[in-house]
Amino acid sequence: MSAFYHRCRYLFLPLFFTGLSLILFQLSQSKFQAWQETLVELPYWLLSIVTLIAIQFNRSRLAYLAILLLAYYVCITEPRLTIEGLNQYSDLLLLGGALTITWFAFIKDRGLLSSHTLVRTIGIILCFAAAFGWIWANLHYRTQLDNFLPALISHEIRLFIPLYLCALLVLLRGIWSSNLISTAILMTLLLWGGHFLLPNPLPISVSMSALAIIYLLTVLTESYFLAYRDELTGLASRRALYNLVLSLGRKYSVAMLDIDHFKKFNDTYGHDVGDQVLKLVASKIAEVTGGGKAFRYGGEEFTIVFSRKDTSSVWAHLEGVRESIEEYDIVLRDEKRKKQTKAKRAQAQSKSGKKTVSVTISIGVADHQHGENFDQTMKNADLALYRPKQKGRNQICI
Repeated sequence: MSAFYHRCRYLFLPLFFTGLSLILFQLSQSKFQAWQETLVELPYWLLSIVTLIAIQFNRSRLAYLAILLLAYYVCITEPRLTIEGLNQYSDLLLLGGALTITWFAFIKDRGLLSSHTLVRTIGIILCFAAAFGWIWANLHYRTQLDNFLPALISHEIRLFIPLYLCALLVLLRGIWSSNLISTAILMTLLLWGGHFLLPNPLPISVSMSALAIIYLLTVLTESYFLAYRDELTGLASRRALYNLVLSLGRKYSVAMLDIDHFKKFNDTYGHDVGDQVLKLVASKIAEVTGGGKAFRYGGEEFTIVFSRKDTSSVWAHLEGVRESIEEYDIVLRDEKRKKQTKAKRAQAQSKSGKKTVSVTISIGVADHQHGENFDQTMKNADLALYRPKQKGRNQICI
């Protein structure tokens, strides 16, 4: 998967569809008047549910954000709990919330009910303390700053400089990491800022409900990938393979692929390099053409399933995978270089240059026969895999 495609999938598309959905709701608010009472109550339920689910799946950052958003929503909507004069603290809430959201973008998920809870709580307090200090300094030294800084940098612009920096940092973080949690945190910051700054914002109930739905989809989607994706290679896992079996018709072919002499390779270079090679080989297997779907079956074994195709029509596509791996020189990262000085690294590079290795794969392929189940077809492909091993490896056999 290219970096641009990865960012489109995990950053730009979620942002686009979320923005489009909110714009459509804004344009058709009159149609939802009958649902006004339900919309007001919805964030209570959604944010509470998201908190419980995020805790269950160890997505503590989303759980913390859901709790904080729920607390804010309660304060501004529940008459018995509404804080008097809350509007006069809007700048503090805006900047303190922005700093908190930005901080959550850069920390890791940790257990919510653990010793890390104290650290997170102190961090939230410090974020709001920093926001209070910034606002106080801008008000206390307003005259001096107006005289010292250019006229274009007004008091309002100076006041919200932390917000601009937070937005830039979270955006860069989202582009760099390109994962759904970073995107959800970026959306949180955008909607949080929009709630305070836009002259005609969406109803707070809609913004909170939208964020709760975003969090819920993020947790469920990431949990799905955790269950159906191999963590090391990024390919679909064996569980996903058997999930695909349910949708296969009568005609399909199965290929079993194995890295040649991988155990010997591991013993020679170590498991870290072995994992590196597995990821690089998997990236080549994932590029298979002809509609093949690639899976990591286990260890150094991979599976490709071609729906509605027989061995004669998939041979060329498998040969393309085999050749691409055979011709690919894998540049190894030297872990010891991290501990070396620059002079030693330069000296080592001048002597040996870049360290590269090459590997090959053997492939066995079988057609699904009438009366067979998937396991039998895959067993036939596995038996076919033994033939290239007996013939010298680095080839395809039926």
